[in-house]
Amino acid sequence: MNDHAHTPETEKSGTQDQLEIYAVADGEIVTIDGVPDDLFSKRMIGDGFAIVPDKGEVCAPVSGRLIEVADTKHAYYIETDRGLKVLIHIGLDTLLLNGNGFVSYAGKHEDVKKGQKLASFDLGLLDKEGFSPVIPVVVLDHPDVERTEVHVQKEAQAGESAAVTVYFK
Repeated sequence: MNDHAHTPETEKSGTQDQLEIYAVADGEIVTIDGVPDDLFSKRMIGDGFAIVPDKGEVCAPVSGRLIEVADTKHAYYIETDRGLKVLIHIGLDTLLLNGNGFVSYAGKHEDVKKGQKLASFDLGLLDKEGFSPVIPVVVLDHPDVERTEVHVQKEAQAGESAAVTVYFK
């Protein structure tokens, strides 16, 4: 499917039929239902989770290829070897900041590893400007996904705490 290879051990857990998606930031993993944005909470583009971050650093939740990086550095799409696409959206309505307060450490078409730092952002600026820092992470709708299971937890560690298990058909 893609012209790049990743070691299966970094993405698969247990069997070929599931994939772990990890926390993108240190903080609290919550269900996507509570995100105050219908695009996410009503699962219009897919299911997933959100993180209420403790600090302004974001890492890759899976290994794969960055297929899109927003010019404003607030959103990242990673595609896994299996063709699953994962969206990381830093904060709500943060597109309106036009990249102010965001730094990107990876670019479009780059291969990334689970836990690799993707971006940093200024939590204080988001607060001062009235933006929610919550980070929705969405598994975009894919025909092979049977279901997802969110692992809610208070003190998740970026790149180390499993946030969602994706089960394939």
